[in-house]
Amino acid sequence: MKRKRHGQVAFSFILCALLLLSTFLPQFALANSNSDASISLHESSEAVSNNVETKIDKKLNDQFNKNETVTFLLKLKDQVDTNKVATETAKKAKDQKQTAAKTKLMKRSAVVSSLRAKASETQYSIKTYLDQEKKKGNVEEFQSFYIVNGMAVTGNKQVMDKLAAFPEVEKILPNETVQLSSNESSETSIQPTADTSADTTSIEWNIARIEAPQVWKNTGIDGTGIVVASIDTGVQWDHPALKEKYRGYNPANPDQPDNTYNWFDAVSGQAAPNDNVGHGTHVTGTMVGSEPNGTNQIGVAPGAKWIAVKAFTTTSGTQVDLLEAGEWILAPKDAEGNPHPEKAPDVVNNSWGGGAGKDDWYRPMVQNWRAAEIFPSFSAGNAGPTNGSISIPGTYPESFATGATNSNNQLASFSARGPSPYGEVKPDISAPGANIRSALPGSSYGTKDGTSMAAPHVSGIVALIKQANASLTVDQIEQILFDTAIPLTDSLYPTSPNTGYGHGLVNAYDAVSSIVSGKGRVQGQVVREGQDTENPTYQHTALTETYSNMTLPLTVQVQDNVSVISVELQYRASETAEWQTLAATRTAGDYKSGTYQAVIPADAVQVPTLTYHWRIKDYGQNVVTSDDYVVPVSPGISTGYYQDFESQPNGWISYGTKNTWEWGVPAFAYGPGKAASGEKVYGTNLKGYYDNFANMSLMMPPIVLPEGNAYLQFKDWYQIESYDYGHVLVSTDQQNWEQLSRFTGDSQTWTERQIDLSAYAGQRIYIAFNVSTNFTNVKAGWYIDDVALSNTPLTTANIELEDVQQEKLLARQLENEPQTNKKAVNPEAIKPTEIQNVMAPTATITQAAVQPMSLPLGATVSVLESGRSVITSPADGSYGMIHPAGEFTLRAETYGYYSTDQRVNIPADGTVEANFTLNPMPQGTVRGTVTNKQTGQPLANATLSLIEDALIQPIQTDENGRFSITAYEGTYTLHVSAPFYQRQDITITIPANGNIEQNIPLQPFIGYPGEIGYDDGTEEDARAWNTTGNGWAVKMSLPEGKNRALITAGLFRLWDDTWPVPGGTAFQVAIYDASGPNGAPGKKVAGPFNATALKNGQWTVVDLKSEGVVVNGDFYMVYIQQNAYPYTPALAADKSSRSAGHSWQLNNGSWSQSPKEDGNMMIRARVDFEAMTPVITTPKDAAYTNQSTITVEGKATPTTQVNLFNKGEEVATTPARKDGTFTVDVTLQNGENVLTATSSTVRGSTYPSEPVKIILDQEKPELTIIKPAEGFKTNQKSVTIEGKATDPYLAAVTANGQKANVAEDGSYSIDVLLNNGENKFTVTAKDRAGNETSKEVTVYAKFNPPAIENLQPAQNVVIKQGDTLTIKLDSEPGISGFFSVRATSTYATATATTSEIVLIEQGEGHYVGTWKAPKGKVNGAEIEVVMRDDYGNESRQKAAGKVYVNVKPN
Repeated sequence: MKRKRHGQVAFSFILCALLLLSTFLPQFALANSNSDASISLHESSEAVSNNVETKIDKKLNDQFNKNETVTFLLKLKDQVDTNKVATETAKKAKDQKQTAAKTKLMKRSAVVSSLRAKASETQYSIKTYLDQEKKKGNVEEFQSFYIVNGMAVTGNKQVMDKLAAFPEVEKILPNETVQLSSNESSETSIQPTADTSADTTSIEWNIARIEAPQVWKNTGIDGTGIVVASIDTGVQWDHPALKEKYRGYNPANPDQPDNTYNWFDAVSGQAAPNDNVGHGTHVTGTMVGSEPNGTNQIGVAPGAKWIAVKAFTTTSGTQVDLLEAGEWILAPKDAEGNPHPEKAPDVVNNSWGGGAGKDDWYRPMVQNWRAAEIFPSFSAGNAGPTNGSISIPGTYPESFATGATNSNNQLASFSARGPSPYGEVKPDISAPGANIRSALPGSSYGTKDGTSMAAPHVSGIVALIKQANASLTVDQIEQILFDTAIPLTDSLYPTSPNTGYGHGLVNAYDAVSSIVSGKGRVQGQVVREGQDTENPTYQHTALTETYSNMTLPLTVQVQDNVSVISVELQYRASETAEWQTLAATRTAGDYKSGTYQAVIPADAVQVPTLTYHWRIKDYGQNVVTSDDYVVPVSPGISTGYYQDFESQPNGWISYGTKNTWEWGVPAFAYGPGKAASGEKVYGTNLKGYYDNFANMSLMMPPIVLPEGNAYLQFKDWYQIESYDYGHVLVSTDQQNWEQLSRFTGDSQTWTERQIDLSAYAGQRIYIAFNVSTNFTNVKAGWYIDDVALSNTPLTTANIELEDVQQEKLLARQLENEPQTNKKAVNPEAIKPTEIQNVMAPTATITQAAVQPMSLPLGATVSVLESGRSVITSPADGSYGMIHPAGEFTLRAETYGYYSTDQRVNIPADGTVEANFTLNPMPQGTVRGTVTNKQTGQPLANATLSLIEDALIQPIQTDENGRFSITAYEGTYTLHVSAPFYQRQDITITIPANGNIEQNIPLQPFIGYPGEIGYDDGTEEDARAWNTTGNGWAVKMSLPEGKNRALITAGLFRLWDDTWPVPGGTAFQVAIYDASGPNGAPGKKVAGPFNATALKNGQWTVVDLKSEGVVVNGDFYMVYIQQNAYPYTPALAADKSSRSAGHSWQLNNGSWSQSPKEDGNMMIRARVDFEAMTPVITTPKDAAYTNQSTITVEGKATPTTQVNLFNKGEEVATTPARKDGTFTVDVTLQNGENVLTATSSTVRGSTYPSEPVKIILDQEKPELTIIKPAEGFKTNQKSVTIEGKATDPYLAAVTANGQKANVAEDGSYSIDVLLNNGENKFTVTAKDRAGNETSKEVTVYAKFNPPAIENLQPAQNVVIKQGDTLTIKLDSEPGISGFFSVRATSTYATATATTSEIVLIEQGEGHYVGTWKAPKGKVNGAEIEVVMRDDYGNESRQKAAGKVYVNVKPN
């Protein structure tokens, strides 16, 4: 990543960053991508002179200036050729007819024994000397190594100087401390956190990508029986994904492992495996990890066992540590230090390395591993994207270096690039290395980036291969990996293998299958029915002149409606010579329209003429032959020659390695911009930079100089990297060249040049403009114009002849300087390549038999079982692929045709042919109208597309909302969008040769504008990535209370033109949802869309209204960098505000939160917040009123128009206030009213609010009181009032406020309490609208019985038969009463009891009654009086006196 701070360029990382999350200084680092410190290299490994001082590294002198004793390393001259030892041992084993296993052990033993013997022999005198010095106290300790024949010594300077004099010693080097650094890498701004929410039951994406699961499933191979090793930071041995895979694991004693031969701590000597960093655990997990229950399948070879060496910690590690580690790997040692080669691993993973360049210090170690059949797997390093940045030891030819890809199979930006300084294609291969989830200490899991993460994929695959065939050698395994890799290319690396991806993406299934079942080839042709009846056409401008004994490239532009099959050039040197035929090669264009070139050899071009013609054949065997062209041939050009390049420059050719010389109009933005005169020039690349490792020459026609003065005059413009050179060279034989002029740096402008050729008077000479480059940076190159040969010198020329002798002196000085990563081309040693790969000036310019009964198709042929596929050649429909042997199903498919399947049996080491004829699919049409769902009005300019068919361009509706799309039959998702409408996806089926009508109503999005952002509007910093495809995003959260929004625009603040330089304006915009782990960016919702940056201090606004993206929660506005730094705008950052925690970064396909210190990335989103559906707060639902006009209150979106409806009919409108409330009066209808509200704008309205029902009732209830009757009297303390109330909306009936029980028919009843005396009751019937009717009733109550006073007779009365007895008493007036006479004696002969005799009121309250004595005797009858009032009260009393009839009382 790049950054700009306060107008000054500041890189957010160091471009030469090394391999790991943490960098090792000064030499080696783990290959994690989170490193931003470059690593220094050892001194050059070129031969050291016998001078003692030259053997000692200068750094040691500095160390001795500070310390009395220092640890230093001795490398001895005599190193064992272990490859030779292994080869001889293998031959011996073969002669002895040993098994493969025995042969491997013999080789390993022989390698170890030869190394130990060599060390013992060559170190003897040195050890003797060191023993003596140790006794003297001049040496503290020393240690012998055999993995590299060398020693480590801790002693004083005198000892070191003495050792330098030993002839056995080649060089003395410091034991530099290797340290971890916590700085971040150039591309990974933070280490991605562990994805704790990952699906632990699934197979990790990277494991699936290399097809390891197919190996487990289809072959049963999982690495069982194979041992992998790592030199790293150690391993948490009891991690659940690794514990049972540790070779030292003992199931009988699971917590007490056997660490002998299985673990070595070269740093701190701990007996048990440990990892205080995490890097080594992560790497080992990728090789073999999985938990016993099958979860967390993070490893490639889960059946393999692991061992490990700890050589790095968070504090330090040394080169001594690495030597110890490498020696232990070759033959793990027992407690006494004895090596055991039988315990060596099958593969060792090395996710560490140093800087780029050439340093052989560790090369013997790698060579010895390889000789012992230990596969040396290395990471390529993380110093990408610089060319030539692959790191040591991965640069060695004997190392197998792995680059890193992301989930899109794109090369990770941090992945180091080749080529190797040893001339090898490096990296060797690629594997997933971005966002790799694996084991971490603490029995946890997490993701890391880096080539450190890529290399263990290869190590794991090697384990699978070794299980499939344990007898395979390292060489054979390497070749299998190459042969079965899936080639990967891109715009920077268009062919494979290349120096970015190597041989491609490693593939476990093909690698193992090639061993288990062998490999075969399937080939054939995919065609369609038809005939090619049209002839090809061509354009060719014949030469007007050429030159003898000069290689002559000729070009022709050819076109055909189907395919050009071949182009030939036929020529002859004279009329009598036989025609010679050359096959022309296509140099530009494609199989339908291209430029073809054929090169006539120099010896065929002779004075006086050359005759040639073209012969062209197309796919239909139509042949066209051009006219004969007769070209005059002359010896050469001479003084007076002038070439301004405005027409085809006859006789000019270019050739050489990485030749990009072009004739034409300069078109590169960073080139000269225009020709020196006219329009055309010759340049090293008219549209871009020249290449690394180029040695390309542009040669003039031969020059025949007359006697006298002669001058080469030309104009040039150049921008050549300081380690690269341009030369003007001269030769008399095209073999031996002399430098005439030299160029490097930057000319700034077109410059006139002159070179004196007078020294070559009278000779035929050749002039070449040569550019030679190294492996570092590239520039715009060299442009040539207005070339002349003159016998008159120019007086205004910028130069004549540079001081070549001074340059030669500089070259010799360069040879003696220490080498660095940027090694300059030695200008003195530059020589053009032989004349080969010749290109004519027109070679890069493209202008627009029996007839076969079919025509070729560009199609894809896939193997369904393996998923492997290949694309046919569109020129002739042919295809071919290498595939594991066996029976498979092939499918041929292409756009617009029905796919066809075919079963094939691919033979091992054989070829099978499978041809396909595909039938075209019929088409159908979908038509319809897009309308506003609310208004029904047609929508013009709505956009419709078929998601499944991107080749059908999106269309827009016309002014009537109509659309029509024609597509191949099938089921599609019809995507419809329009500005300010909610987009819609509809599943449709288009019939074959038919039409369907599909009308689409779109819901308008009713909203009001808003903006979301988390910066303060002022930029203090800016950032840019090194490579394309990376970016930033800001998480946009809808404010509280806002549930939906339509995204209308993205706002991006870009830095001004001051940085980067030259900068750029192109970038892309996308929208993601927040469905990723822990709310990270998840699914891409829309985009990417191209955008152009404003770099004037203003916000760049990217209009997104037409996309119709509606969000319901968090979303991300994403900035994607479209061009590599520095040809890109830089995204500004607000660093003065506190980090809002909303900024995220996209790096190599992986999302992570941006570091807080990066500030708030200045990205905002403009939205229309959805207008809320109004809410009616007053009146409440189901309300009743007797008022014909009511006030309706509610809430709505501010500033929108609120529309009130009564049963769907609009009855009122009012604007919502700024606070979101509204109030409006509404007139009601009699009976039920249903009120709803909508918010509306010019585009439409929201959905209606929840309905509010209200009843307008202005009629009073009818009321009757059935009982009690008016004036009812009672002696009860309560009375029941009954009656009936009639009203459709009756609410209640009350009596004096007390609620009555009301039946469905309106009958009511209520028990009320009475007071003594008069009780008045008001009965009221009330309906829900508040209408009421009242009636009254009076009830009288008396609770006390009447009193009886002065009752007579008070004494016994004796009377005779027929006499009258008078009964008297006083009581309440107006009541009734009676009395009775009851006989009490059993001797009475008269009737015992008389009937009731009424008492008559005589005077107020005085009552009298009479009784006539009967016959017979009545002996003491009792007189009982009863008094009753109107209320039902009754009093009874017996008179004091009794009555006797005809009997005297006793």
